[in-house]
Amino acid sequence: MSYDNINPNHYKQGGKQVWQMMIDCFGEEAYISFCRLNAFKYRMRAGNKPGEDVLDDLQKAFWYEKKIEELCK
Repeated sequence: MSYDNINPNHYKQGGKQVWQMMIDCFGEEAYISFCRLNAFKYRMRAGNKPGEDVLDDLQKAFWYEKKIEELCK
C-alpha cells in the first residue's frame, strides 16, 4: 500500500477526519475560508519545493477546491 500524500491516515484519527473536527470547532464558513487559502498557497508554491513533484502541490490544491465544492452544494 502506498502513502497517501494528499490525505494521509494520520489525518483520520479518533473517528473523524481533521477537516470534520475543524468544522465542529470553527464552523463551516471558517473551514471553507481555510480551504480557499490553502488551495491558493499550494498553487502559489507548486513547483518551488526542492525534490518534490509539482503535481503534489497541485493535487493538494485540487483536494481543497473539491472540498469547497462539496460543502457549498
